[in-house]
Amino acid sequence: MSFLSPSSLGSFASAYPLSPTMLRHSLMDQPLLSFEALAKAALELPPEYVERRISNAVNGGEFAMDRSDDADPASVIRAINSSGNWVMLRFVEQLPAYRDLLDRVMDEIGPAITPSTGPGLTVRGFIFISSPGTLTPFHFDCEYNILFQIAGDKHFATYQPTAPWLPLDRHEAYYGAGDNMLPWNDSYEAEANVHQMRPGDALFIPYASPHWVKAGAQPSISLSITWQSEWSQSVGAAMQINPVLRRCRLPAGDLPTWPKSPKWRALGCRVARKVGLL
Repeated sequence: MSFLSPSSLGSFASAYPLSPTMLRHSLMDQPLLSFEALAKAALELPPEYVERRISNAVNGGEFAMDRSDDADPASVIRAINSSGNWVMLRFVEQLPAYRDLLDRVMDEIGPAITPSTGPGLTVRGFIFISSPGTLTPFHFDCEYNILFQIAGDKHFATYQPTAPWLPLDRHEAYYGAGDNMLPWNDSYEAEANVHQMRPGDALFIPYASPHWVKAGAQPSISLSITWQSEWSQSVGAAMQINPVLRRCRLPAGDLPTWPKSPKWRALGCRVARKVGLL
């Protein structure tokens, strides 16, 4: 059984790796992605891979962890309509059934991504269960991503991975401290490319594309499948070595644009790791 239609695979191949594009999928009735199955999965995952955050965040603000009570994650998911939470199941590929699901999706999209950026590397799965109205604040992720909307609806706003939306210092800081939240300016709202997503919709999000997400009036489930390429890994290495180069009074480079690869900085990053500078 195919999860993406032939027309969606064609659209994805044409857009990849630089342009956000809407797709159609058939994962809505996948038993592993029901609210009850996800409640059980939340208990099967190691606790450090289940995040519970407060749903009333704002762009430019903190997306705070919810430690208001000791409710188990399965109970929070079952009550997501009223709990006022956003729950993320991180690295669901740790569970064999979800690993198989991710592999099947990657097998479908592999012929579209391999000619451009090579085979998908470091494939990861994330599942988001959101209370109505949840805003996931403005941030970026250093992977390629397809987000599959399973239940509920949401507005997904994307931006180009360049200044002013993604300043170079924020991109570099991610590889130092892991912080992917971004500063917000109210003018950004009018500049967003807003994708309206309903069950059966999917969205390809390019590497490091800043975005914010607003859930609709019903509880939402989304599956995110992410991967790296040799190019994206070299960009990450370049962002990591830039602060070291500056400390050594050497020139640091800007963020390279596809398909230009920062091969010398990536090599320098590997050397810096070996000698303990990183």
